[in-house]
Amino acid sequence: MELTITRTIDAPLDKVWDIVGPNYTSAGDWASSVYVSGARAGTPKVASAPAAGRVCETSLGPFTETIEAYDADRHTVSYSAGGEKMPGFMKGLRNTWNLTQSGNGTKASMTLRADIAFPMNILMGWMMKMQFKKALNETIDDLKVYAETGRPSPRKVKVDASKKAIAARHSMA
Repeated sequence: MELTITRTIDAPLDKVWDIVGPNYTSAGDWASSVYVSGARAGTPKVASAPAAGRVCETSLGPFTETIEAYDADRHTVSYSAGGEKMPGFMKGLRNTWNLTQSGNGTKASMTLRADIAFPMNILMGWMMKMQFKKALNETIDDLKVYAETGRPSPRKVKVDASKKAIAARHSMA
């Protein structure tokens, strides 16, 4: 399954790239689905990447991500993700950010590729696609607010005040 969500962000390309590229490990600062995030230990697969990946405490449980591709000149970062609570029929999950200049702003595209095993791809694929679409829309909207204002979205602020988010931040501190 593949799903792409695109938004135009009223912020310069370099500013948006700084958030998703060089500051990749800080998604917990702005993404409402990520309670807290930090750099994953290890040597990066891609020499120019800011880290090997990141660890995140999310609304779906803990995830470990690995940067698979990173191109600062093309403003692209791609990473695979896995988590303890990810169902066994989910064979792979990869997300790619691609940024391009759009006038004085930035066109941001987020593409999710999910490898779902048969027969679950048929039985549950449509439902998972709807859930992924909602999550991607929220994430790219959170990025838009953060890049344009320098502050987390109202949704992120609300999530950060939750007991789950507070506990997650304490567990990674």
